[in-house]
Amino acid sequence: MIRPFEWQSLLLPVLPKEMLDFLEAPVPFIVGIQHKSNEVSSKISNTIRVNVYKNQVKTCSIPHLPRQKELSSALEPIHAKLAAEGGSAGRHPVYKCNDVQTKAADDFLAVLRSYFESFFSDLRSHTITNVQSNNDRVSLLLKDSFVDSFPIGDQPFIKLLVDTQLFSVLTDAALSSYETDER
Repeated sequence: MIRPFEWQSLLLPVLPKEMLDFLEAPVPFIVGIQHKSNEVSSKISNTIRVNVYKNQVKTCSIPHLPRQKELSSALEPIHAKLAAEGGSAGRHPVYKCNDVQTKAADDFLAVLRSYFESFFSDLRSHTITNVQSNNDRVSLLLKDSFVDSFPIGDQPFIKLLVDTQLFSVLTDAALSSYETDER
């Protein structure tokens, strides 16, 4: 489904009724639901849902991406290279990527990483660093200040972004590097 990438999170073919609270987890997951009860419906409002029986995909309302045109422009040449390779995708299974497809996947990930890292260029000005008695430094991100630093039209997306695992991983790495640089 997402090849050549690999799913790095939870995949649960059928979610037991006793674990329905898992549907509110702040991490990516793929789970199967046998019956959509009222309880399930109340917990899946912020998810992307695929109904394999009806061949439907339903999404929650997602705000527009900041600098979406810039991101599209950066991804367009990668798409063009893959489109030129179109014939080989039909002849070979997806898990057997040729050199062009592998390079395109690497380029795609580099563009996305750069795009998301660009949001964090001013991250340091939204942190508080506390120096402990043993000279350990602990930095905390002021999320509200960070969100407010973006243009008003971008804030709905940024508010959702700060609650993701991706954001936590990238900001933890950045804050950790700040603490190391200050020593």
